[in-house]
Amino acid sequence: MKTIKNFSRVAEREYAITTSDINLLYYELPQFFQDEYHTYNQPRLCTILNGAKEVSVNQSQSFQYQKDEFVLLPPDSSVHMSMPKSTQALVYEFSDRIIDGVLQQVSDSLESNAISTLNYKQFECSKVSNRMGALHHRTLDILNDNNENIPFLLNLNSQEMVYELVKQQGCFEIIRNHGHHPISRAMRMMNSDLGKVMSVSDVAEEVGMSLSNFSQRFKAMTDKTPKAYLKDLKLEQAKLLLGNASVTDTAMEVGYDNISHFIRLFKAEFGLTPKQYQQHHCRTANLH
Repeated sequence: MKTIKNFSRVAEREYAITTSDINLLYYELPQFFQDEYHTYNQPRLCTILNGAKEVSVNQSQSFQYQKDEFVLLPPDSSVHMSMPKSTQALVYEFSDRIIDGVLQQVSDSLESNAISTLNYKQFECSKVSNRMGALHHRTLDILNDNNENIPFLLNLNSQEMVYELVKQQGCFEIIRNHGHHPISRAMRMMNSDLGKVMSVSDVAEEVGMSLSNFSQRFKAMTDKTPKAYLKDLKLEQAKLLLGNASVTDTAMEVGYDNISHFIRLFKAEFGLTPKQYQQHHCRTANLH
């Protein structure tokens, strides 16, 4: 497994073991390491192979967990994490497809016991059951094998892991609701190619909420206004586009008709005008 040594999203994307149904992220973090960690668009099952973590989820009271426990985080969570000792951790990020597939098969008894409302900032910390422990070890065995069918075997094993999770009430609530909550839907939309050129009003309308209610609930869940969140997405996309497009074309591509406004926002965010960033980017790229 490729090792991730920080919580950078770039590092996660580069070093994740990815199949059609799951991302696996393996971390090695030194003693006293601390940083902010985010779950983005999918639920994450956080497990410890060795060591311990001190965590606070969405500004909750901090708690510590070790290798005989797991934490299930809903999407769009913010986690402050520190390592009281050197720690190896394996994180499972489950796709919509595997979650929806399992939920379609769960018994009516699971649905009938479900709580109708959910605190969308909650998380679940539980002991690792014997069955979950066996499935977790099976994941490690698959990864250490030279089998050409590793993606298939990981998907199969992960499907049963999701099933074991939904049998626990707190986990079931997180998993069942993650894709249906309007703010989660909005964030998915905003992260899509179409969403990056939509206005906040457009997104609110798409998820069936008034602009004021949408803005209030979005900020409560993400600690950002939807306008700020969408602006950040557009500016990050602009950085990528500037490698091959003009400043004007880039601004238009990410939904800014007012070029001067786009330049001001870009400089405020990154400390360089788009043209300065473009010149630096091209110079750096040419050196390589």
